[in-house]
Amino acid sequence: MRLSTQLSTSLLVFLILVFAGSFIINVKLTREYVNEQLATHAQDTATSLGLSITPYLSEDNGIAVAETMVNAIFDRGFYQYITITDMEGNLLIERRNPNTIDTVPDWFTNIVEVTPPVEKTELNNGWTMAGKLAVQSHPGLANETLWESVKQSAFMFFAAFVFAYIALLFIITAITKPLRIVVNKIEDIQNQKFSHINYKPFTKELSFITQAVNRLSSSVEVMFKELTQKAEQFRIQAFEDSLTGVQNRNAFTRHMNALLSKTATSDEGYVILIRLAQLNAINMTLGAQDGDKYVIGVAEELKKFSSSIQETSFLFRVSGADFVLVTEAMTKKECEAHLQVLNTTLSHYNPLKDGSKAVWIGAAQFNDQQSFSEIMENADSALMAATKQPNGWQFASELSHIHSNTAWKERLNQILQQQYADILIQPVMNVDKNTPAYFEAFARFKDKDTGNPIPMSQLIPASERLNLIPEVDKLVVSLVLNKLAKDKCNVAINIANASLANASFRQWLLGVLNQNEALCTYLIFELEDSALIHHKDDAILFCKSLVNLGCKITIEHFGDNLASLAGLRAIQPHFVKISGKLTKDIHADQDSQLFVSSLLSIARGLSINIIAELVENEAESVALTRLDVVYQQGFYFAKPSLWQYQ
Repeated sequence: MRLSTQLSTSLLVFLILVFAGSFIINVKLTREYVNEQLATHAQDTATSLGLSITPYLSEDNGIAVAETMVNAIFDRGFYQYITITDMEGNLLIERRNPNTIDTVPDWFTNIVEVTPPVEKTELNNGWTMAGKLAVQSHPGLANETLWESVKQSAFMFFAAFVFAYIALLFIITAITKPLRIVVNKIEDIQNQKFSHINYKPFTKELSFITQAVNRLSSSVEVMFKELTQKAEQFRIQAFEDSLTGVQNRNAFTRHMNALLSKTATSDEGYVILIRLAQLNAINMTLGAQDGDKYVIGVAEELKKFSSSIQETSFLFRVSGADFVLVTEAMTKKECEAHLQVLNTTLSHYNPLKDGSKAVWIGAAQFNDQQSFSEIMENADSALMAATKQPNGWQFASELSHIHSNTAWKERLNQILQQQYADILIQPVMNVDKNTPAYFEAFARFKDKDTGNPIPMSQLIPASERLNLIPEVDKLVVSLVLNKLAKDKCNVAINIANASLANASFRQWLLGVLNQNEALCTYLIFELEDSALIHHKDDAILFCKSLVNLGCKITIEHFGDNLASLAGLRAIQPHFVKISGKLTKDIHADQDSQLFVSSLLSIARGLSINIIAELVENEAESVALTRLDVVYQQGFYFAKPSLWQYQ
């Protein structure tokens, strides 16, 4: 119960008791006063009337005269009864009135019970006792007086009570306002919002609390910024080239190992090895300083080129004269067009101006069936061959199977028409409990003609090129919902960036979830870290809508780019998956452990659960467990398997 409620309830009870007690005391005192007045009234009447009628009682017709005098007094005053008896107790004269009065409710007279005293006097005729006179005032007078007094008092007390209670509510609200502000501010701090409380309470003790919370907010903000800066510094030291600012060989090795892991999200792509052919000559001729400027200039050109291709391209400097550009989800034809542009751009960027070839470029296709060393051997071979080519670039090999866009469109349409795919699931394990926290779902589509599974590394890029990825995601969501209706378990569905950016897909998904509201609590939607950079506003609104329906959110590949941190704060997902590029061989790399530990602190500061993906062996799992990573996923625990009903 809130403090304001406790205070208002306590004061309400106190006021009720005070006013009730005051009211009862007032009624009691009024009743006693009226009783005394009635007693005095009756006694005065008995005395005066007794003196008046005594001389007539001994006469022959005196009773009639006395009765006339009694009637005159009885009709003039408000009496319950007046009686005259002789000495033997015989009733001589009696006058009585009813005990009720129409202006006062019966229930009130029953509760108050006013009983006026009976006043008696002896009637003496000289030395002779003539009889006795008894007078009782009518209680109706007291009841009427009390009734009017009670009504006025009740109205006064009620008005005073209402006024006092309203005043107390305002006072309590004013007193507890700083506490509500403090509570809201603490919640803001928990959500990484570090604004200050500008309200200044008039209560000294509460003013100390608001000042303490403001200091806490400032301290936490500074700590969070320092933590983020340290994480960025660790990342720079471990994975960035100090001269050019691009990622270094360590980052390249991790990136390729993660891409080549046998996972459901791997893509085919190209490793493009770029060698600055004249760097040694520039250093010897113009000096090392001009050589560094040349390398920096080439790096800037490559950054521009990489950003112009697509989201799934990454640039690395692997040695003094060698850069590597890794592209994912790219066909040979697209790669060839990009190589021509790249070769032309870098050929013109040569400080020697002696007409010699400025760069050599070798390109090697890769997929998850190849090893890292095999791919690099192919790229080196292509680079060597490029030195003998007039255009200065060379592919390591041809693609074994090429589908045109028309063929892929027909193939994808067949898949969408079939409305079927095998759904595989892989557990995200809670290593403390050794039980799955949830299962990630993957779709496997089969070729209609051959019946063989279509590699996702080919299907996904083709779907993206043909703008059909939202339709593929719709099919996957529908299939998962159908299975989930029969087999209840927590299941994650991956949403591609192209689908997230598609307003029609978002509207469709929210509509389907509204129709299957009972299943929403079992669903987790996984979005890529890059979505928080390239589609930040759409991602934030979409995730809030999903959470309102009862779904959970996981952000994948966290740590690839700390620019997504602002979006992470806004969404407040239930889980984040540390990028497999960072957790690969983490047991053997202290720098990686330090960097991942910093990322974990950031996520935990946002009250988000952390998942390590691509955990391939026990050593990696143990190292991650030591870093307090409770949730882990990878081949070490289980491979993706067909979803079969329990």
